[in-house]
Amino acid sequence: MGKIKVYIVRILVSLFLIMVLSACGAGSYGSSYHGYLTPEMASNVVMLGDEQEPNLILSNNLDRDVQSYLEHNYVVIGESAFNGLQESPQNAVKQAKEVRATHVIVSSAYTGTESRLDYDYQDVYHTVFVNRVRTVNGKTVNVTEAVTVRDTVSVPYLRQYDKFDQWAVYLVKSLQRHKLGILMRDLNQDDRLKYKRNTGAYIDVVLSNSPAFLADIIRGDILLAINGNKVFNSSDAVAKIRTLDVNGTKVVLSLLKEGQEKEITLEFIDRN
Repeated sequence: MGKIKVYIVRILVSLFLIMVLSACGAGSYGSSYHGYLTPEMASNVVMLGDEQEPNLILSNNLDRDVQSYLEHNYVVIGESAFNGLQESPQNAVKQAKEVRATHVIVSSAYTGTESRLDYDYQDVYHTVFVNRVRTVNGKTVNVTEAVTVRDTVSVPYLRQYDKFDQWAVYLVKSLQRHKLGILMRDLNQDDRLKYKRNTGAYIDVVLSNSPAFLADIIRGDILLAINGNKVFNSSDAVAKIRTLDVNGTKVVLSLLKEGQEKEITLEFIDRN
């Protein structure tokens, strides 16, 4: 019996904790959260400290503002996205604290107004007459009394709700050093149709003040080869860059810029 009682107490405590956490949760920013943080990534980023507060950025151009942070070597560790009544951005801040993001960029866009049937409850008072038996001067008499009765009635009405698409992007600073200062992805189907090729790596981010940045390499350029060695996809490009010795050497990048193939030479200073 003792073990059963302990087990029941543990269940009750667990349910209580769930109720408490739900009461102070992050709303739809929490329920729609999708995380990207991996153990490998977590070991190489600066997460929010226990006594710190996340930085909230309200954005009217989410793609532009996220891109700006990526160019300063921030990484996305998660996103929230949902449609519904507009929620306070403070819920996104709560979710940022939950996942230990140092920055959260929040944006919303009005999608329409929806009407729903709702009810307003009102008190209605009316008078009724009640026959009662009273004793007056030792005699029993019938008395009619007026009694006020309160009823609650529901009044239906159409209530309008403004709905919004809402997004939050959670970021932390990366400690990773990039030799050339470029982050890439594979060519997608649209890219292959546009550029009429299957190989290469799409330059998605150019880090601010990096060697690539100073050489006027921009987002949207296609990396074709490194020192004459053909690049097949983004993982192949990363592997080739990892083997580069950039101490006092030159690196020749073959790029597709605005449909034209060009070579750009990055010259590195000898640090010894």
